[in-house]
Amino acid sequence: MSFRTKVVSLILFVSLVPYIFIMINAGSFLHDKYYANTSKELQMQLSLSVDRIEQYLQTIQRDMKFIAHLDIMNDIYSQDIDHRISNLLALKKKELHLIGNFHLLNKQHIIIASSDMRMVSQKFNKVPFFSVPIYSLFNKKLIGTLVLDFSLENLKKFFTNTQERYYYLIYKHKALYKNNNSNNSINVKLPLRTNKNIIIVLEQNQNKFLAELQHYEYIFLAAFLFGIIVIAFISFYLVNRLIQPVINLSSLVEYITQTKDYSKSIQIQTNDEIGKLAKAFNNMLYGIYTAQQENKKLNQEIESTQKEVVFTMGAIGESRSKETGNHVKRVAEYSRILALHYGLSEKEAEMLKQASPMHDIGKVAIPDAVLNKPGRFNEEERAIMDTHAELGYQMLHHSQRPLLQAAAIVTYEHHEKWDGSGYPRGLQGKNIHIYGRITALADVFDALGSDRVYKKAWDDDRIFTLFKEERGKHFDPQLIDIFFENLEEFLKIRTQFTDT
Repeated sequence: MSFRTKVVSLILFVSLVPYIFIMINAGSFLHDKYYANTSKELQMQLSLSVDRIEQYLQTIQRDMKFIAHLDIMNDIYSQDIDHRISNLLALKKKELHLIGNFHLLNKQHIIIASSDMRMVSQKFNKVPFFSVPIYSLFNKKLIGTLVLDFSLENLKKFFTNTQERYYYLIYKHKALYKNNNSNNSINVKLPLRTNKNIIIVLEQNQNKFLAELQHYEYIFLAAFLFGIIVIAFISFYLVNRLIQPVINLSSLVEYITQTKDYSKSIQIQTNDEIGKLAKAFNNMLYGIYTAQQENKKLNQEIESTQKEVVFTMGAIGESRSKETGNHVKRVAEYSRILALHYGLSEKEAEMLKQASPMHDIGKVAIPDAVLNKPGRFNEEERAIMDTHAELGYQMLHHSQRPLLQAAAIVTYEHHEKWDGSGYPRGLQGKNIHIYGRITALADVFDALGSDRVYKKAWDDDRIFTLFKEERGKHFDPQLIDIFFENLEEFLKIRTQFTDT
């Protein structure tokens, strides 16, 4: 049997038949049944709450009608009647624990008495929650209206909220006092008979509903557990025989993708398609690993050769001006120390060390008569000599190798000065690449301390005095500070690679 057939049989047998049959049928049945039961229970609880609210509101209506028929209401225009009626309304408000106010309005909707005396004489422009007309006992004409400015906060005292169940209102299509976490819930609604604009909603958290379902799962639990045991046994057997090799192969592929380690192999002792795939995969890995090792060895040889060529070319440039190969060695070591203390990485500092010997490679194109003149240059000779930086850059900058690109920067900018007075481009400050700034200091320190055809070596005190004077002029101030802070390292290198 092929691997594909085995996998299809596994999916059909283990997954589709028992899982779909048990979970869809039994789960759907239980969910629908208990959802209906929960909704019915919520509806009953909501009806009881709404009945209590209705009784409360009807009590208010009855009290308002009673007050409206009191004899005192026929004296609403009598002197001091606003205080007497207001006191009566205030007592009724207190008795009902009411949030809101009773107002007595004249026919112009002006408040002439209120449970809140501060409202007297103000115009009432709201739609009252309840209103009761007041008629004259003498001529039966309308003489005023008793209204209720009712806050829906009053209804919250009839709500008993918990984390699982909570009430809120819908008033004129707007939800009030709704729980912010009520998105996942079951709810029932019931409008008030007293005021159709108010709908009371009772919600139950869906998690509570799902928790209650657990009480009914025992109906099919025994059969379900038996099915799980059977499925687990079959799955364990088939996975170990069929799927585990695929998992091992996938894990190895993922490991190789992350680590690029092609030295591993997979051990699968089967003769089916997976076994053949594993054997082919192992052969491929061996081929890649072998090629990788050869390529690594070749790259190391190329890198070593490149470094040797760079150093040799630098030494050739220096030897044409009759300087020793130790000059480029010292400049290389000085450059590395400065780079590390400046904050460059170990890798970058090492690359600068390898590139810095090329700083004067352009001198190979300078005529001997100028290059080895034993005295000072005249103006024309100086102009010729100064072209060596540009010439060196033109030799190197076409390369895509990081080492030769670094060498191109060094040869191009090691005669630039911090204050912008250098050559060939007159760069200033940090516009000069850090490679150029470092090599400039390393080159000058070694050149001043060495004999040349046109001068004798300077003593250290004279060199140090010049460096302090040229801080911020010729040289990067930070590099000068690094030089003096680590002077012993530079002197040790000079001693180690002294000219013979």
